[in-house]
Amino acid sequence: MKSNKEEKHEYIEWLMFGYKLLVVLFSISIFLYGFFPLVQYENSVASMNDVPQFVEQIRVKTEDLYQPITKKIVIMVIDALRWNFVAEKTMKDSMPILQSLIENKMSCLLQGKVNPPTVTMPRIKAVTSGTVPSFIDVALNLGGNAVIGDSILKQAKNHGHKLIFYGDDTWLKLFPKIFLRHDGTTSFFVTDYTEVDNNVTRYLHKELHRNDWSIMILHYLGLDHIGHMAGPFSPLIKPKLREMDEIIGRIQTRMTHWTKNNIPSLFIVCGDHGMKDSGGHGGATLEETLVPIVTIGTSCQETNNEPRQIAQIDLASTLSVLLGVPIPSSNLGTVSLEILNDLPVQKKLFVLYYNSQQLLNNFKEIPNYKSQQAYKEYENAITFHVAWLNASGQSNEMVDDIIKMYRSSLEGMREILVHSMIKYDVPIMTIGLIFLFQILYIMVNAQNHAISTSMKVICSVMANVFLWLFLNYLFEAEGNTVLYSSGTNSTILTTIVVLILVCNSYLCTKFKFNIPTISQIKKYNVMKLFLILGGLLHTLSFTSSSFIEEEHQTWYFFWVTCLVYGFYDIVFRCSSYRLSEYTRVDIGIKLFLILLTHRFLRNLNSTGNKYAHLPDISDWLLDQNHKIGLSLFLILGLALLIKIDYDYEEKKFKKPCLLINLSLASCIYLRHMVTGTVSGIQFYPESKGIFEVQIFWFLILVYLSHCSLRLIKTGHQMRENVLPQFLFFIVHVWVMISALLHRPHNVILLPMQLLCTSIIQMITKLCKLEKLRILLYIWLGNVFYFYQGNSNSFATIDVAAGYVGLESYSLSIATLFITINTFSAPILAYLLLLYYETLEKPYFSCQIVLRINKQHIIWRLLPITIYTVIVTIQRYHLFIWTVFSPKLIYEAVFTTDMFIIISLIQIIFIMYK
Repeated sequence: MKSNKEEKHEYIEWLMFGYKLLVVLFSISIFLYGFFPLVQYENSVASMNDVPQFVEQIRVKTEDLYQPITKKIVIMVIDALRWNFVAEKTMKDSMPILQSLIENKMSCLLQGKVNPPTVTMPRIKAVTSGTVPSFIDVALNLGGNAVIGDSILKQAKNHGHKLIFYGDDTWLKLFPKIFLRHDGTTSFFVTDYTEVDNNVTRYLHKELHRNDWSIMILHYLGLDHIGHMAGPFSPLIKPKLREMDEIIGRIQTRMTHWTKNNIPSLFIVCGDHGMKDSGGHGGATLEETLVPIVTIGTSCQETNNEPRQIAQIDLASTLSVLLGVPIPSSNLGTVSLEILNDLPVQKKLFVLYYNSQQLLNNFKEIPNYKSQQAYKEYENAITFHVAWLNASGQSNEMVDDIIKMYRSSLEGMREILVHSMIKYDVPIMTIGLIFLFQILYIMVNAQNHAISTSMKVICSVMANVFLWLFLNYLFEAEGNTVLYSSGTNSTILTTIVVLILVCNSYLCTKFKFNIPTISQIKKYNVMKLFLILGGLLHTLSFTSSSFIEEEHQTWYFFWVTCLVYGFYDIVFRCSSYRLSEYTRVDIGIKLFLILLTHRFLRNLNSTGNKYAHLPDISDWLLDQNHKIGLSLFLILGLALLIKIDYDYEEKKFKKPCLLINLSLASCIYLRHMVTGTVSGIQFYPESKGIFEVQIFWFLILVYLSHCSLRLIKTGHQMRENVLPQFLFFIVHVWVMISALLHRPHNVILLPMQLLCTSIIQMITKLCKLEKLRILLYIWLGNVFYFYQGNSNSFATIDVAAGYVGLESYSLSIATLFITINTFSAPILAYLLLLYYETLEKPYFSCQIVLRINKQHIIWRLLPITIYTVIVTIQRYHLFIWTVFSPKLIYEAVFTTDMFIIISLIQIIFIMYK
């Protein structure tokens, strides 16, 4: 029996652990708040008064130079239409009408360059306002707020144009009061690729024959949804492209009628972003950032078969010129002369002049802007432009030079303006850094039982404040931060920061900073030393963008090295383990089987950046010609799961649990079957997969009810077995839900991870290496995370997993499902570690859970703490938004998820105790 004093000390320890978790989450939150700038664009709306009059000495009427060129514009956005879907010869039969228009010079094919992040909402902002959206828009993509700045849509409406819209409802969220008529469809229900487009097309015939609008926007989502479900090489892609091609033909036919009736019109077909070979998007690969922009109704400049490039943000200013409305005040794009090829020379030069004047208004906010090369290019362009206008014989060669000067000036000003928009809140980031390091220090070091004096706490607080100010100065902060501003939120945040600072200072004074001596390190087991150094080296590898992109290679190398050394140490250098020859051979065979498994599973899904395009096992399995092979692969994975659970289940409950597991596995198979992914069952009724998933959740509820009754009965008989049994149920439910959400070829990963875990548990017990388990389990979870095809790019997130079994879009459920599917392996590794450890020592379950949680937090806290320093130092790196920032988001989300799960487990165990 424990004394009251011991129990009180234990509860205080649990409470302090909870406090540390909260501080870590708070620190990560405020660091992200300071790191990801919410770019504030110009809120003022340009007017016709902003269209500049040319220099006084030139007698040119601006009104004559800036007139509407077209009366009707149709913009058709095909979500995830990547460049090769239109440009490659092998895809010609997919869109024959569009290809015919291009080949017959009736349209112009341009190669659009898209800025990352390649998700829909930021891309709509780029097209309509000519701005480069903030990286944080990738998170806001799930629910965008209305655009408060200037845009081509706002300008068009203000100048009498009537706009209509059909398609992705993201447009309606961004521009809620712009459209005369509209109908939105949710962009997140990715399992539907038919009705989501039919809902757009059903309005087409009626709208094409109406004359009360001048701008029609159509945003089709089906192609993107197919990509998320099956990838760009799916047999569903070409039929969808043909469907889009027929719609293009219908609109182009109507355009011909408008032209005959002297109604100048323009039809633009484009993608908002591309599609990675894996089917996702969000990253910065060429497949994601290159899209076709086809303009029907304009002529093209002749080129030497080289694609003419245009930045996506150039569309806003170009459409403004076509409509004869002011360019949006926040625009950073350059008017595209490729689309305006038919304009007379004098008008071409004027729109470039107007464009540069508009950009100059923003550029003047840059300190010492007149000393910049871009401004000098602007002055030269103006000088030569005036000289050309005054010349009696106006030379075309001179025109080319003037155009080059204007374009050089515009590109230079844009680059500087984009760079100047990114303003980090370094003081806030510094606070997050200090708190993270303090908690890491407190958790790593051993406790000194001497009670701290108030003077020590005061000195510690002062030292922290000095460190904060010093780092603030070192990082050259702007001094513009929430903590320095007035308002209720600022006061609350400042109060929280001060309280945490004092509490952390008190805790830090109670802990000694212990560095292991050489003699202590020599006593370490070689495997332990390797695991610790491997974890540290992995963290330090984040200083390189290449190591972040190819992180899976780091884990694969460490994992194989660990297995090979373990094989050599146990089988050939067995003196320290005192194992029998039979045991050594048994262990050697199992380690060799894990190595063979690794060789197979690392080729299951190609990941990373450098070699992701290479064919892998999943490509073969997902080929429609190998549907039977994929079906057998899925059945094998489900059968292994059922067998493993059957072996671990109590004898008297084997049959009812086997029946439930068979039913769950059948639901999983059927939900893939009705989508056509795996082989079907003859005479099975037509289904969308909703009913099968609902039956799955009903069976999960039945299983949980059964588990609850067993736990109550066990508690009355053998109280110490309740917690291990509870964890067994949690593991089983987690595995089955993961199997439901995984792609069919990835289900095999779940039984493989369970088998590898049981082998590691057995080997560490026989060789008395129990202290290494937590690191081995963390490594195993990370390795299986990358086996699944995950990476540090948003493009590998399986969005389709968020909509399994849903009839309508639900943000919370979709986010939960995507998180479970993405981080299934590392969370499963943590749960399995808890289960096996409490199973071995059921009488000490609560102490074991607290010990494991502390160690787990340390090894989760170490990489994200070091990484926050790395991204702070690298915040002006070339790849900060394409490589470092996505990794930061992944680290933050995974840490938050792990801390939430650890907190829930901790609360459950406290309540039980």
